[in-house]
Amino acid sequence: MSIVLVGAAPILEGYLRAAERLGLEIALVETAARAAELRERYDCITATAEVDPAATGRDDGWIRPTAELVRRVRPEGVVASSEVHVLAAAMAQEQHRLPGPGLDAAAISRDKSQQRFRFAAAGLANPEHLKTPRLSAATEWAAGRLPVVVKALDRAGSEGVERVATPAEWADAVARRDTEGALLVEDYVEGQEYNWEGLAVDGRVCFGSLTRKLTTNAPDFVELAHFAGHQRTDPELGRAADALGQAVADAIRMRTGIMFVEFRTRGTDLVIMEVAVRAPGDHCMEATSIVAGTDLFADVLTLARGGTFQPPSDVATHHAGSCFVTADRTGVLKSAGEHEWLAWPGVVRGGVNAEPGAVVGPPHSSQERIGWAILDCATPEDLERTVDRFLAVRPTLA
Repeated sequence: MSIVLVGAAPILEGYLRAAERLGLEIALVETAARAAELRERYDCITATAEVDPAATGRDDGWIRPTAELVRRVRPEGVVASSEVHVLAAAMAQEQHRLPGPGLDAAAISRDKSQQRFRFAAAGLANPEHLKTPRLSAATEWAAGRLPVVVKALDRAGSEGVERVATPAEWADAVARRDTEGALLVEDYVEGQEYNWEGLAVDGRVCFGSLTRKLTTNAPDFVELAHFAGHQRTDPELGRAADALGQAVADAIRMRTGIMFVEFRTRGTDLVIMEVAVRAPGDHCMEATSIVAGTDLFADVLTLARGGTFQPPSDVATHHAGSCFVTADRTGVLKSAGEHEWLAWPGVVRGGVNAEPGAVVGPPHSSQERIGWAILDCATPEDLERTVDRFLAVRPTLA
C-alpha cells in the first residue's frame, strides 16, 4: 500500500508520521537533500524522485518528477503537501484516475483572480477586485477605493500580500512592485479573520472545523496565532462556515480531499479571502486534530486511497491552537528563548525557524516568524492565556 507524497515541508511532516502509524509506504517527491534527511527519520519512505532545488518555487518544477514517480510505483493515491505541489498532484491523479480535488479545483487554488471569478458567479460574498498586468495600471481604479489590498496571484503564507491605505503608500507600492507582473488589487475588508478547514468526498463536505486567527496589523497581516475548534465557542458562526465551505466546494468543483477557506466577517456576510485544496499551514492540521479527536493527516491519506472518512466517536474536550514567536525589532538573533517556552504547560510541541546569528526583524510574511508551538489546553481561558504569554516573548537580539 503506497502513497506518492508531493513535497514534505517540515510543517506538514504529519503525513509521514501518519503513514508510519498506518503501515503505508511513501514515495516522496522532494529535493535530494531533503529526501535524504527525511529517509533517515522515516522508514516509511521507500522511493523518491528528485526535484531541482532551483525549481522548487515553481509549479512546473514538481510536475515531471511527480509524473515519473507515479508511473514507476503505481501508488494507491497521490497527496500534495503545500500550495506549489497542488497542480503536480492533481495532474497525476487525473491521469491515473486516482481520488483528488480535480484539475479544475487545483487550477483555481493556484490563481486568486480565478477564485474571485468563481465566487462572484456563485453569488458568494467577495471583495471588489481588479486583476492588473502591472500595479501602476491599477492606479486610477485603486485611487477611489483606498484602502486596498495588493496580492500576488499564486503565493501563500501572507507572502506578497499588503494593505495600501494612502496615495503615498500606493506610490511606494508601485515603485517596489511594478515589475512583478500580474497582481490582484481588491477592497480591504475590515473584520475578524477565520479559517475553515474541511474534508470532501465526491464533492460533499464530510467534516468541517472553524479556526479563529490573530494576525499582525496592516500592512502585512502575518498570522500570529490560531484558535482551533472555534465553532464550539460560536456555534452559529460555525454553522455558517460549514455552509460556506460546501458552497465554495460547489463553486470550484471540489471532488475529494482536504481544503480550507479563509474569510473575514463583514456584518452578517462571510467575505471570502481565498480557498486552497491542500492542508492549511501553521500547524492548523495538528491543532484541529486535537480538538476533533482525529488525525487529519491520516484521514487525508485514507481519502487519497479511496477510503471513507470515519468521524470520531467521542467528542473531544481539548482546546488547541498554534502560535508564533516574532521579533519586535531588527537585530541578530542570539536566542529565541525556546528552552523556556517549550517547557510551558499546554505546549505539545514546538521549534525554532531561525538559527542564532541570523538577522531577524518584525515579520512581513509567515517565513519570517522565529518560533512556533502547538498548544493543547484544558479550557478556552487557558488557551487564551498561553497565547498571550507567547505573544509577549521577545527573542534575545544582539
